[in-house]
Formats: sequence, C-alpha cells, structure tokens
Amino acid sequence: MCKRCARNSTMRAPALAIWCKRCAVWDIARKRASSVSGQVHPSQECGRQENTRPLKKRPSLANTLFAVLFSLSFAVMCAATCAATAASYEVYEGKAEQELLAQVSEYSQALSQQPAHEMTQALSEISFVDVRCTLIGADGTVLFDNYTDPATLDNHANREEVRQAKESGQVAVMRRSDTLGTDTLYAASLVSDGVVLRLAETRVSLASFLGSMALPLVASLVVIFVLSLLVARGLTKTITRPFRDIDMANPLENDAYEEIQPLLERVDLQRRELEGQNAELERAVFTRREFTSNVSHEMKSPLQVIGGYAELMESGMVDASDVPRFAGLIRREAQSMRGLIDDVLTLSRLDERVDAPLLPVDLSAVARRVCARLAPAAEERAVEIQQHFGAPVTVQGDESLAEQMIYNLVSNAIKYNKEGGIVRVTIAPQVAPSRSAQADAGGEAAASGEGGAVSSADAPARAYIAVDDEGPGIPPEMRDRVFERFFRLDSSRSRETGGTGLGLAIVKHAALSLGGTVHVEDSDLGGSRFVVEL
Repeated sequence: MCKRCARNSTMRAPALAIWCKRCAVWDIARKRASSVSGQVHPSQECGRQENTRPLKKRPSLANTLFAVLFSLSFAVMCAATCAATAASYEVYEGKAEQELLAQVSEYSQALSQQPAHEMTQALSEISFVDVRCTLIGADGTVLFDNYTDPATLDNHANREEVRQAKESGQVAVMRRSDTLGTDTLYAASLVSDGVVLRLAETRVSLASFLGSMALPLVASLVVIFVLSLLVARGLTKTITRPFRDIDMANPLENDAYEEIQPLLERVDLQRRELEGQNAELERAVFTRREFTSNVSHEMKSPLQVIGGYAELMESGMVDASDVPRFAGLIRREAQSMRGLIDDVLTLSRLDERVDAPLLPVDLSAVARRVCARLAPAAEERAVEIQQHFGAPVTVQGDESLAEQMIYNLVSNAIKYNKEGGIVRVTIAPQVAPSRSAQADAGGEAAASGEGGAVSSADAPARAYIAVDDEGPGIPPEMRDRVFERFFRLDSSRSRETGGTGLGLAIVKHAALSLGGTVHVEDSDLGGSRFVVEL
C-alpha cells in the first residue's frame, strides 16, 4: 500500500488499486482520497501523465478473422470463376479444332484421287460457310483460295501449318493471321505429292471472349462478393462463439478451445486468489471494527471508574480517610488501562508482521527470567512454580516475542489457578506426546523392556513449551475460542484478576510469528495445559 496515499484516504476498505510509478507501490483508493481531500497527490499526478498518452487501439479477433476469411473466400471464388471460364473457352476451342480437322481430313481424302488441275475445280464447286479454304502446291504456290485471288498471295511454303502438315500429314495450329489481323485456327492436311489443303476459321480470342462476357462476369463478381461476405461472417461467428460465450465467473466450466485452456486456468487461479484476498480483506475489516469496538468498551470501564472517583475527590465528598483507598482504586484502574494499551500495541505490531532479524533465542533462559519476574505474583496466591527445563533449547526468532508469549502463559496459569496450586513450566527439545500417547508408549516400553523416550529419528527437531496448572480447566468446546481477542471464559473472574482478554491472543500471534503453533488440552495436574511448538 502507498502509505502516503493511505494517509490521505478516508476509506475503510480499498475499492481501487493502481500501480503508482512515482511512489513505486500500489496506490490504494487514490481517486477517492483525492476527491475527499480536494488535493492532488503526487501519485495522482503521475497517473495523469500516464493517462495523457494515446491509448493503443487493440485489434479485434472477429474483425481480423472476418477480413482474412472474406479476402480468402473472395479470392478463391474469383480464381474458381476465372478457371471455369478459361476451361470453358478451352473446351469450346478444342471442339472447334476437332470439327475443323475432321472437315479438312474429309476434303483431303476426296481430293487425293484427283489430279492437281481438277482439285481446284472441285474446290470451287464447294460452298464453304465461314471457312477459308486454301490449296497450296508442293512448291508453296497458292493454287486456290476462296477468299482472295491466288495470284495476289505470296508463297506459303514456310507457313507453320504447311510445313507440319507435310511432316505429320495433318495438323491444327492457332495463330494470328497477318493477312486478316485476327486469331485464326488453321487445320492443314497433306493431300498428295506435297499438295496441302488448308482450312482456316476465324476464332474469338480469350480476351474477346472475356470481353463479350463482361456483363455476366460482373454479375458473377457481385454474387461472389455477397457470398464471400456471408460465408466470412458465418465462419467468423462460428469461430469466435467459444470466445464470446466464455463465463469468466467459472472459467473452467466453459466449452472453449483447447489452446486457451491454460489461459482460462490462469484466470480461474487469479479469480480464486482475488476472492481469497477479498474474503481476507473483509475479515480483516470486520476484525478491525470489532477490535476497535472492544477496545473502546474495555477502556471506557476504567475511565468511568477513574473519572467517577476523581470527581468525588475533587468535589470534597470523600472523607480524608477514604482518599488513599480511592487513590488505590484509581491507580489499579490506570494500571489496567495501561496494560490494555500495551497489549493492544503488541497486537498491532504483530498484525503488521514487521520482519524482525532472526537471532538465536535460548528458551530455557527466557523461561527462567519470566518465572523470576512472576515469583512475587505466585507467592501472593501461594502458587508453586515448577521448572522442568533440562538441556538448553535454542530457536531462531525474536526474543522479546518469545518472552512475552511465555510471560502471558505463566501469568494466566497463576491468575486462574487455585490457591496453593502448582504451575509447571516445561521446555523440551522435542515434540511431547499427549498423556494417552505417553501411557501407550509406557505400556509398550514395559512390554519390550525399553525406555519410553521419544526417538529423535521418529520426531522432528522442534522446541516444545508447555505450561500446566491446577485451575478449573477449559471445556473442549471453548478451547479454540480462548485465543480470540477479548474472549473471557469467566468475565467476573477476569475482572477480579485484571485480565484484558488479549493475553492468549498475543500468545497465538507470537507463536505464529515465530513459525509455530499453540493449542490447549487437559493437564495431568487436573487443570489446563497450553502447548507451544516452535
């Protein structure tokens, strides 16, 4: 949290978190804070500078898919149309070529039985429709032509179709006629003795063919355009539907593509993390409100007592003999309130989880020091403190936290013990088994002839702190609640002993800060046993 921003914020819970580059932290509730205070925070200034940058327009998957599919389908359909048109043209021209070859072959066979001078006469008697007939002699001289006077034509010996006809006997050639200036299909056939009969038919070129089909082609392009549009739109909807139908509240329950499953799993993980953080934040807010209410209530009682007795003394309504007694009551209430304030500050420090340097802490030495401090309080109630420390036990942590934890446990054991009872403080370098486990281990040891010590190979190396008393004990259903803040099992007894209801809460938080746990169970002394494992 940006502490500077948090100081200006009046919100109880963050509603917006923005990374502040200038503060190099997360700025919580920046907008709300600035609107309440009317001041511009430095982190808000850097936010303004960032907002002045033009936002980059994000590409749309649907638009990209639509453009690609439309272009592809339109290009494919246009290519298919052009290919079909070209194929039709080739089929049409091939058919015409076959017909012209059949016709020239028929005429050649009819003329092959006649002499050369009769061939010209026979050809002049035939009526050719849209076909040019040319008879070419062996030397290339044009003997007959139904379109032009043969005398005006040049020698055709070097014409491609004439040469190929003399070599293969029959050929069909499509070329541009220099005489007519058009694309012409020539079908030539060898008649006899080098004489070649050639039929020529003017054909429509591919360009002319496409030009004559301009209107149908334009109509086809319009239809292709519309079809491509519809196909691209349909495919785009089909492909993007799994993305549009994703339920971000339940990412893993979506019928989405396999390729985006890792992303959905990550989204689900982050969603669960955010839900957990929100729940934790709500619990923290509720706990803080409840804590504030309880602190106010707990401080109000001693303040009322102090204020009431001070007012009586100030007004002179108290006899001089009663002044020491009233002063003592005021002093005790002030001490109670000071103890409450100290406990609240300790809990606040534990809640902040300030990382203290880890130093070696001798638990046995700390426990001896605590027992020495609480010896006068134990003597007042004739309580005997038994110390079972044995070998030194050292852990890594904060010595002040460890001392406060042991102090609260021993102090509670003295306060809530019976008159003339026993408080047993145990420090051991291993996990202590429960009483039932001890009994089972003792029975097994007796049967096997071995000792009942816990093997270091079977138990982890942990520090064990136990405080037993001969008090009334704690019911099993209340053993989890005793570590709650301001929870008192017996409110009247707590008032008598001066308890604040925060001691065991401090023990729990201190144990957690030291990396351990704490729990309560029945003691073999008849009271309660508080066990801390570090």
